[in-house]
Amino acid sequence: MDVRLYPCHAKSTRRAGLVRAALFAHVVEGKSYTTRQIANRLDISTGAALERAKRGPFPLTWASLQQSRLVKS
Repeated sequence: MDVRLYPCHAKSTRRAGLVRAALFAHVVEGKSYTTRQIANRLDISTGAALERAKRGPFPLTWASLQQSRLVKS
């Protein structure tokens, strides 16, 4: 399928899907995970997983993601 002829299909190509997935990927201990994978592993909602991934501290570790709140030192 030629995307130039059918631009509406550009969002459904495999490359477009991988690019979109990369927008929601987070690197935890050197591996790339989606927000859904982080949420499933920590047994929390996807919204909570996204908030924890965005807040840091960076680089992300599973130990820091498991804390519900960051301890200020």
